[in-house]
Amino acid sequence: MAVFEKEFRKRKVYLDDTIPLHCTFLNVQNIHGHIEYIIRVQRGPTATDAWHIYKRYNDFVNLHHALQPSSLSLPLPPKKLIGNFDKEFIAERQAGLQKYINYILMNPILASSLPVKRFLDPDNYSSSFQETALQHVSMALRGELDYEMVKALSDIGWRLRKHYFQVKKRSNPKEELILSWVEYGPDKYLNDKELHAVLKGLTTLQHPNIGGVEMLTCHDAGGYVVRRLNSEGSLRDTICHCKPRQTFLKKYSNPKLRCALPLPQVVFISTQILQGLRFLHEKGIPYGHLHLGNIMLENDVVKLVEIENGVLGLPSFYRPFFMQHRKISSLEAVDVYCFGHVVYEMTFGNPLHESVCDNLPPNCPPIIRPVLESILSSGACKSGMPSLDTLLALPMFSAKPSNEHSYFKLSSHTRDALKDACHLTDARIKDEQKKVRHQKRMVKIQEVLNSEEDNKKDRKKHKVKKEEKHVEGTMNGNGLSPERSDSPNSTSTATSAGTITPPSALPPPPPPLTLKLTTQVEAIHIPREDTRTALLGSICNFNKASLRRTKPVA
Repeated sequence: MAVFEKEFRKRKVYLDDTIPLHCTFLNVQNIHGHIEYIIRVQRGPTATDAWHIYKRYNDFVNLHHALQPSSLSLPLPPKKLIGNFDKEFIAERQAGLQKYINYILMNPILASSLPVKRFLDPDNYSSSFQETALQHVSMALRGELDYEMVKALSDIGWRLRKHYFQVKKRSNPKEELILSWVEYGPDKYLNDKELHAVLKGLTTLQHPNIGGVEMLTCHDAGGYVVRRLNSEGSLRDTICHCKPRQTFLKKYSNPKLRCALPLPQVVFISTQILQGLRFLHEKGIPYGHLHLGNIMLENDVVKLVEIENGVLGLPSFYRPFFMQHRKISSLEAVDVYCFGHVVYEMTFGNPLHESVCDNLPPNCPPIIRPVLESILSSGACKSGMPSLDTLLALPMFSAKPSNEHSYFKLSSHTRDALKDACHLTDARIKDEQKKVRHQKRMVKIQEVLNSEEDNKKDRKKHKVKKEEKHVEGTMNGNGLSPERSDSPNSTSTATSAGTITPPSALPPPPPPLTLKLTTQVEAIHIPREDTRTALLGSICNFNKASLRRTKPVA
């Protein structure tokens, strides 16, 4: 185990293309007469894994054209020829472009497409993956004398680093075969020797619900597999009524017709899926890649394909969903969760674009409802997934498995290495789930702090308004000055609004008297209005004749 961990520390780290990207428009700048938008892009929940990109409006137009095969109506802000530098227009367009990017990133198919990845992360996605794959496949087939490449099948799958080619055998040229080549994923933990042994064992795997392969091998950069081409395509092609050789964007982004499967067929297919999954887990084979694109129907028999994905370390299609739930942290729980999404899509004809579903459509069959609620509800995701044996024990999935022979064999050393790789895969799931939970807590804390700051601002504004009203009321009271007695020896009478008649007979106070009156004022706390009245009275009764004459200085 210590040797295995040492090799693990030295292994190459591969980029996980399923980690979602988040975009925030920060600012704009004028570069040589063109408005450029400064955008912050973050990969996953880690704030340190972020960078800035600088895009003009024409860059968004080019992205929009690249996504047109999806036939979706995307909310790109319109062009404007005059007034492009107006501040209000720039702010309005920036808000529109932010909405446009958010709309794209909320769609799993668009968000995982190569044009979007290249737009947001040019450093990691600007190279030509198709040409690189063609070079690797050409080199690999040089040593395979019985196989010949026919043509490339561009972009028929959702993985950016997985490429498909139509090949044929020289010994049987009429048989249609498909070769898929893919780079290693971030969950590749087997060394080259162990990986070759596991892949060799997978070529001999036999089970009625597991699709067979013609050839399966690997080299330094990735692995490739050759299997028979199913002319009908996958189960997703059947539901979307599309041709399997069309591009992924065109097939699944906005299909013209979606058709749910009849209830008996849903139960029949689901039962065979569970039987195939149980066999894989009994043999210790990591899967985690169950979705309708990896399910084939051959003479009404379910065939699970892409079994090698888990061994090659590829991330799951539904990984962004189950990363949000800490109880989905094992490969069996992942397969059960993916099974729930598969049953949902077969039942309703549309995929579930959320990680949970607490309100199933009203047309949900009663026999299917408890199964979906036990897997896709918020409560189920918090408490944990049912096991495969628990699901197979349900009456609806109690059909007897096929009597066909099942076989898979590995050496004890290779089996132990595969088991260790599964544990490391589970550990990476748990580690990323911790990061997601930490990010959610930070967002909640920031929301609370922002709310408290807003409350402080509101209280401060309310206090300022209250003080302003108090001052205004005081000033109005001074202007009206109702009748009041200034002191026992003086009176004042209001003759008109805003005019005050000073006291009639108040002699100018001498200095000792002033001190005495001041003391009295402090003792009885005379208001400011009384002091002002006394001052006006003193000014009015001032006698200039009492002033001493002075001689001017020459």
